[in-house]
Amino acid sequence: MTQEELKNRAEVLTKLAGTDWLCGDFSASLKHFQEALELYQKLGDLDNVATVHLWLGRIFCMSYPGLADEAKAMKHAQAALTILEPGPDTPQKGLTYQLLAALHLYQDKPATSVLWAEKAIGIFEKLGIFMGTSLGTARAWAGELDRGIEYQENNWEPTVRGGNAIAIAICGLSIILSHTLARNIPVALKWEKIVVPEITRLAMPGAVTYVNWALMLTCVLSGKTHKATETFHMVEGSETAIGGTWQESASLGLLHFRLGEWDKANEVLQAALSAHEGSHNHAAINGCSFALGSLNLEQGNYLKAEELLLRSLEICQNGGNVIFELWVLPVLAELYLKMGQLDKAAEYVDRGFELMKPDQNWYGLPAPIYLAKGMLAAARKDWGTAAESFDKSIQINRQYQLPWDEARTLYERGLMYLARGRKADREKAHEDMDEALAIFQKVGARKDVEKVLRKKEMLGA
Repeated sequence: MTQEELKNRAEVLTKLAGTDWLCGDFSASLKHFQEALELYQKLGDLDNVATVHLWLGRIFCMSYPGLADEAKAMKHAQAALTILEPGPDTPQKGLTYQLLAALHLYQDKPATSVLWAEKAIGIFEKLGIFMGTSLGTARAWAGELDRGIEYQENNWEPTVRGGNAIAIAICGLSIILSHTLARNIPVALKWEKIVVPEITRLAMPGAVTYVNWALMLTCVLSGKTHKATETFHMVEGSETAIGGTWQESASLGLLHFRLGEWDKANEVLQAALSAHEGSHNHAAINGCSFALGSLNLEQGNYLKAEELLLRSLEICQNGGNVIFELWVLPVLAELYLKMGQLDKAAEYVDRGFELMKPDQNWYGLPAPIYLAKGMLAAARKDWGTAAESFDKSIQINRQYQLPWDEARTLYERGLMYLARGRKADREKAHEDMDEALAIFQKVGARKDVEKVLRKKEMLGA
């Protein structure tokens, strides 16, 4: 085959791969890009070698479990960078920086992702090109919530004008997810009303699937379990049924967990964890470990819960994921309280408050930390601190529309009143138990309903 024939074949394969990508056939796209890469390497065409490495990195990054492999994606991104870095600033170099930013999010290293995203933005601004990057998500995960969310929201209108369905879906998903991870449910739901009609209008099923996974977690946290179940059925059977990032993997498991379907939750989360370990996706491993750890804590499997939750915490701290560390810390504190290790529980409560710098808005994230502080104070019979902490947690949960968390706090406050044992406290305990029961019944939390009813029966209520 002549040089010209090799070049023509490589170009045809590249076009086929791009078409496969747009059609969502990632396996075919991968095959054609790999064949094209071999030809461009034979030709010594470094520009196209870098371009194909970039595409292969995207495929391994964004594909469904079984094909996704973050380690391979990073290898291709680094290969593209090696070729492009010495040369002039081009859109391809900027896209490579952005891919590296995205990959570091999948590795659950938002602090490093920020650096790559800023480099990408520098190139795009220099070239006068608008291009969304991972900067907003990375900043939000790293604990700069307002700066991160502001970047994401400012990108929405120009992304919509660009008309790229996948870009619009990713932008919309990122905004909804950042608010959801911050436990800011009212604003997440406001963005649902903006994003979903736009994605629906584009009539691209894959884009709708992206957004639905983010919305599923929003629904779980907001107690809209029927809607969460309906949302899952909309994407059930798709190749992204386990998902690419942690919220996609853990949302379904958390839904089953809160509904009291513990066996199903365990099955879903174990399968997702195994799949993401195979694809080296640390962000998803983190989420699944957290959800499984929370489940094992409720089941009384304390040593297994400790193993899973410490694994999640290690991933957070190694990569600078502040927002999710604030999810893990209060659950670890609760675990050590139940294990009778009060000093260890206190360390995690203190760490949570240290992370929440007073000059930033933390939305609903402080609520679980205040719950853990209240439980710790109650265990130490520091009734004033316990009552104050529970009250603060309830107020935050109500403000940010987190009913399941509110009910848990009401239940724990009720237990505190019972333990304090004053004459007027028994009536307060009954009131809290009744209110918690009503909320748990409303959100369909079967196991929690049973727990409250058992306690009320013991009290002779």
